[in-house]
Order: sequence, then C-alpha cells, then structure tokens
Amino acid sequence: LARLRNEVLQAKSITDESARDKSLLDALKNCRKFLEDAEEAKVVATRRAAAAKDVYETAAQALSGYTPLNSRIATGSGNSSNKRAKVEKMPRVSVAQLAEEATYPTNTLYLPPRYTEGGGMDEALVANFRDSFYRQLTGGVVQSTADLDSYVPPPTNANLKSNAQLKEWIYIAEHWATGVDGLDAGQFRAKHKTWYSRMKPVTYKLGRRTGIHIRETDDGTKYLCRHSKDGTKSIIYLEIGQVFDALFEMHVIELNHRGRDATKNLADERYANLPDAQIRAFLEACPSCAARRTNRTFN
Repeated sequence: LARLRNEVLQAKSITDESARDKSLLDALKNCRKFLEDAEEAKVVATRRAAAAKDVYETAAQALSGYTPLNSRIATGSGNSSNKRAKVEKMPRVSVAQLAEEATYPTNTLYLPPRYTEGGGMDEALVANFRDSFYRQLTGGVVQSTADLDSYVPPPTNANLKSNAQLKEWIYIAEHWATGVDGLDAGQFRAKHKTWYSRMKPVTYKLGRRTGIHIRETDDGTKYLCRHSKDGTKSIIYLEIGQVFDALFEMHVIELNHRGRDATKNLADERYANLPDAQIRAFLEACPSCAARRTNRTFN
C-alpha cells in the first residue's frame, strides 16, 4: 500500500502533462489490481472462518463434558486489577458416562384423559370448545379436531409438536450418548446440533431442571420429559392433540375456571410445553369464561 501511495505521488509530480497522465493511469491500474486482490482475499477469509466455525462446533459438541462457553463464565471477585472472567474447570468424563450416572425422578407422570364432557358442559359444547381452541392455537390452519391428524406444527415451534415430531425427538434423545445407524456419538450429535441447541439434553450438570430424558410407563410407552423447575419431578412434553385435554382438566375440572396465572402455575408443575400463548388461547376459547366476560361487560 505504501508503494502504491509513492507511485501516485511521483506521478503527480511529473511536469509533462502527457507523461503525468500516463503515469497516473498506470498507478490507477495497479491500485485497481490491489483492490481486487484484497476483495478476493476477504471472500476467502470469510469462507475459511465459516468453515472453521462449523468444525469448531462439531468438535465442541463431541468434547467430553462440553457446555457452551457463555454458560461457563463467572465474574471474578476482588479489586479491579483481578476482576476478569474465569472459566469453570470441567471434569473429563464422557457424555455416555454422564448419561449413565444421571438420576431421574420417578414421580407419576400426568397423562391427561380425553374429555368429551365435564365441568357442566355437554358433549356438543366440549366438541365446539375443542375446535375453537385449535383454530385459535393454529391461526385457523386447523378448523376442526379432525384436521389434527394431518397438521404438522412448524419445526421452529418447540412447544407445539405432533405425535410424529415427538417420536423423532425421543429417538434423538435415546441415542444422544451412543449414536446410531452407523454414526458414532459425535457424528450423531453433529447431525442433530439444531435440536441440541434448542433442547440442551446433555451438559456438565446433567439432570438440571432443563435436562431432557425419557420415561417409560408400565405399558412400554416412552415419553419425552424434562425436569420441573425445582428439579424434583419429570414433566412430559404433550403432543398437540393432548393440549386441549390437559388444559381442560386443569382449568375447567380442577380450578373451576380460575384465571391464567393459576392455570399456568399448575401447568408448569405437570407439563413441559404449555406456554402462556397456549393458555391464553384456551381461556379465550372457553365458553364459560366468555359468558362471564360478557356478563361483566353488560353489568
């Protein structure tokens, strides 16, 4: 770059106009070539950085006892001279060993029955309630309960899953520590790294409240679970067809139409994927709550 700058300065100092223009034109060509080379080097460097990042993520996920870096940073203490980030040292144990040594709760899982009536509602009213709820929940994509069998929730929605999607998640969780289908554990985890980043199934503190695990009932059915907030219970992931019945049991049968907070608190104790949006949609579709809102408006 310094050579190009000197070349331009020397060309500018030539007194003969024709010779000066020729020298400036040569300097301009050299500058253009320099810029093109710099742009090409930038593109190559960007590609190499992206490739290196992918390799790093693959290696990091396969590393024994790996957790994301930002979850292992703690602020130092003392005066300002030694206040620097400290990285927690982690034991050198394998992911499979962590999975084998983990202890999971043994509480009874809440499996909602299918409700056709109850809470003072007859079959027709509950059926209409169910259809209205799923219309609200899916933005009108599902018009009736019969459409649920063919409905596939968006993959990006971690809280709304079909039965097939939950089975796929169970399959991933089951083989997370060992690999399957010719893939070792590292290759299998790399293949499903998007699921890993969302679900965090295995970390240094395996078994913390967000730890994913599988529970099997006496009839051999497997359920995807995570830990409750206090870490003492397994709470299951519901498929989309179970969401209405779980909320109906809590809000209508057990809580007698108490508000959102009471329903959400009870839901958090039993289920892993009932966020505020689903509870709001249920309360808005509830005919008894709608009648009470109407009466308050007129009164």
